[in-house]
Amino acid sequence: MEYRYLGNSGLRVSTIILGSMNFGATTNETTARRILDTALGQGVNFIDTADAYVGGASEAILGKLIKKNRNDWVVATKVGQQDGPPERKRGLSKKWMTEAINNSLTRLKTDYAEIYYMHHVD
Repeated sequence: MEYRYLGNSGLRVSTIILGSMNFGATTNETTARRILDTALGQGVNFIDTADAYVGGASEAILGKLIKKNRNDWVVATKVGQQDGPPERKRGLSKKWMTEAINNSLTRLKTDYAEIYYMHHVD
């Protein structure tokens, strides 16, 4: 696997990123585990998810599955997807972003995400 440093962050990430948008939708937990194990076995260390993916189910599945080897993964999650119910349409205020990251970290069963960025322009 090829790796690169992400800007000046010091994060060394695989050039292949595992997207998890379908975890909890068309990809159940058993299949997600197989995908994660295969990716890690091939050297992938970078996972992308978002609070909006399947109503948070993607983050919840990831949290459960990577808990035992959390230090092997670089996790990126997002905020600001405006699709879905009215309570999600809060823009990118500090209050909403703080609430959203706390909810994401709870679902991810971790106290940090290496990368947190906006899903769409506010």
